[in-house]
Amino acid sequence: MKKMMYVLLGLMAIGFSACSPDEEPIDQNEATASSLKITMDHKMGSADMAYNEDLILPSLESVQMSRLSYLLGGFYLIDGNNNKVPLAGQYALIEAHKGDVTFTLTDIPFGNYTSVGFSIGLDSITNHGNPNQYAADHPLSPINNSLHWNWTGGYIFTALEGKVVKDDETFVFHLAGAQNRLDFEMPAVFSTSATDADKTAVITYDISEVFKNPEIFTIAEDGTSSHSTTSPVTVKLIRNMSDVFTKFEVN
Repeated sequence: MKKMMYVLLGLMAIGFSACSPDEEPIDQNEATASSLKITMDHKMGSADMAYNEDLILPSLESVQMSRLSYLLGGFYLIDGNNNKVPLAGQYALIEAHKGDVTFTLTDIPFGNYTSVGFSIGLDSITNHGNPNQYAADHPLSPINNSLHWNWTGGYIFTALEGKVVKDDETFVFHLAGAQNRLDFEMPAVFSTSATDADKTAVITYDISEVFKNPEIFTIAEDGTSSHSTTSPVTVKLIRNMSDVFTKFEVN
């Protein structure tokens, strides 16, 4: 009988200690991840990008840009231990000529980061997937954007349109094809925690780089349109675009 009483008293003691008023209850809803709100800052060289106004390309041709649209995906971060942290399933549709230049990356684990990676364009599976699976407000929904080519061609990764001032000739560059996806990794030093969770950043996109480096692209000589993934116009423009992003600043 005494042995049974000792057992009961021991169990009661454990129960009281587990409910000690000195311990704070665990908040099951406590945040463990942060966000990064990114704004794309489009430039033409050192000047702010302007639409439907005269601009001088590196070829010295005078043009007016009327559209710059592109898709971003493949987001990831590199943490302080040089580990890759994928941000799977997150995409951004940029419609620069409309002023739609901001998007937010979510579900970023608290921690220290040194770099951010992303792509202009999509992987082959996503590119050729069913576009109707996305909600109307999703960046990849064909209702939300006009960048979906067709079931075979997938998405246009970059659409750059305008006209040459001299002869009023229209140019339409629609760059697509999984092999033409451009991958970037840029320094981005920042940290997030429960007390400093959400960050903002600015990425600078220099449109003049589309038309130079390694080769000057001259519309009059190289062509006014590209609707093929392998045309010389597409190949030359994609090669030039490998350094369009010139700066990534986290605030």
